[in-house]
Amino acid sequence: MPRHAPRFLVSALFLVLGCPVFAQLDPAKITGPETCTNCHKLEGAAWQEMKHAKTFEELHRRPAAREIAGKLGIANIKNESTCVQCHYTSMGPVGAVKVVAGVSCELCHGAGADWAKTHNVKENPNRIADAEKLGFIPPANIYKLASNCYQCHTVPNEKLVNTGGHQVGSALELLAWSQGEVRHHFLGGKTNAEATPERKRLLFLVGRVVDLEFSLRGIASAVEQGNFVKGMNARINLAKAELQKIADKLPDGPAKTDVLAVIAAAVRPAAAADGTGLKITNKDAVLAGAKTISDLGQKMSSTYKGADLAALDPLLPTTVQGTPFTAP
Repeated sequence: MPRHAPRFLVSALFLVLGCPVFAQLDPAKITGPETCTNCHKLEGAAWQEMKHAKTFEELHRRPAAREIAGKLGIANIKNESTCVQCHYTSMGPVGAVKVVAGVSCELCHGAGADWAKTHNVKENPNRIADAEKLGFIPPANIYKLASNCYQCHTVPNEKLVNTGGHQVGSALELLAWSQGEVRHHFLGGKTNAEATPERKRLLFLVGRVVDLEFSLRGIASAVEQGNFVKGMNARINLAKAELQKIADKLPDGPAKTDVLAVIAAAVRPAAAADGTGLKITNKDAVLAGAKTISDLGQKMSSTYKGADLAALDPLLPTTVQGTPFTAP
C-alpha cells in the first residue's frame, strides 16, 4: 500500500483476509482522541499513561521496530500502512491522511464522526443504543471490543512475521489486560472501577473464544510454511486447550454445549505443496470454522449472564497486566 494509506483500505485488507470489520476505520470519519477526552478527562488521563498512547512517540525509535521495518523495506514507520494499521490512529480526507496518535479511543470504540454527538446527548435515554447503530462500540459489547483487540494482537500478517521477524501475536488474555493498564472505567466519578465478578467471567470466556477465532482467520491467509504458520498453529492449539479447560469446569447446559461447539469448529489447518507452491489447502473450512466461532462468540457476549458462569472462577487470572491508572 502507498504511504498514508487510508484506514478504510486497511479495513478492506482485513476483509480480503477473511476478518470481519467491526469499526468503521475510514480516516475521514476519525475525529481524534481530543473529541473523546474533552469530556472523558479521567479516561483520557488514563490513556495517556498506556503503551497504546505512548507508541506515537516511542515505537519508531525502538531498535526492534526499526529492525523489522528494515527487513520489510519500510523507510518511515509512521507512514507505512503495515505498521500504521495497528499501532497508530490516522485521520483526514483522502490524499491528506496523517497519523495523529497512537492506538486511541476510536480504534477500539469506532470512528466517531457519525456517533460522537449522539452518544453525548444525556437527555436521550436511548443515546447509547442510538450511537451503537451509528458505529459506536460500547463497553457492554464485549465481543466487538475483543475483536478489535485480537484482529491486531494476533498479527494476521504472514510477511510481517516470516520476513520482518515480528512475533506471531501477543499472549493477550482479555481479562488480565482489560483490568490492568488499559482499565479506564470511571462512571462519572474518580474511581477507576474494577469489573464486577459477573463481567470478569464474560471477559474471560469471550476473550478466549475471540482469540481462537482470529487465530484461525489469520492462518487462513497463509501461503507458505514458516514461523507464521508454526506460531499460529501454536496459538490455535493453546486456545483450544484453554477452552477445553473452560468446558470441563462448566456444568452440563447451553454454555458447555456452546464452548464444545467452538472447539469443534477450530479446524487444524493443513498445508500441502502443488505446482504453484506451498499453500494452505483448507482455507474455506478454516474460515467456515471461524464464522461459526464468531456466531457463538456474539451469542455469548449478548445473551450470557455472568452470574451463570461462577464455575469459571477458579480459572480466572489472579493478577492483571500492568498497573491500573489512579486518578489524582
